[in-house]
Amino acid sequence: MHPWYASWLLWLAIAVLACLLAAVIALFIRLRLTAARRNMLGTLRNIADRLMRDVVLPDSVGGRIGVDALLLRDGKLYLLLLRHADGAVFAGSKMDQWSAVGRRRFVFRNPLHALQDRSIALRALTPELNIVPRVLFTGKCHFPKGCPPEVELFEGFARPLRRKKKPAVALDAKLKAAWTKLCTAAGVHADEELPAVTTQSSDAPMV
Repeated sequence: MHPWYASWLLWLAIAVLACLLAAVIALFIRLRLTAARRNMLGTLRNIADRLMRDVVLPDSVGGRIGVDALLLRDGKLYLLLLRHADGAVFAGSKMDQWSAVGRRRFVFRNPLHALQDRSIALRALTPELNIVPRVLFTGKCHFPKGCPPEVELFEGFARPLRRKKKPAVALDAKLKAAWTKLCTAAGVHADEELPAVTTQSSDAPMV
């Protein structure tokens, strides 16, 4: 065998191994980055009697708004906006800007304004339901100066609702009719979580 040919095979083998190693590393990073999201979705599915997420609903003024998750549990409809932050979060109902201070400082709009808009739209759609609006924070964050009552850590919200084994839950006629109305408005098929067709909105959901 010619020496050049042997060297060519060696470099080809090294290149193939390098590509495989890069692919494995990329997969590991992706799985690690998406682990928190998968855990969150698993928790939402566990605690919900019915769930839809990443939906766009009509508002009360002829437009459309994005909602991260709608969760039906024990006759209550939880309207959830999900936000991620690490470190200390400084929040207040009357503050236009909130901030999270960890490895770096991050400033973002007060999510309660968006929550209020969505609450109004949802109550116009389903006035018969008991709607509980919440902004839930994921990530390793805390509120050193407290937070508004509509704001919770995701884990604190989910803990009392979590079930060891999720039972099959049958809705009464009133709840079933209200949930079906919401599914129709959101373009979600029965027994599905996501809309059948992605719809654009002025404020995209974040889940």
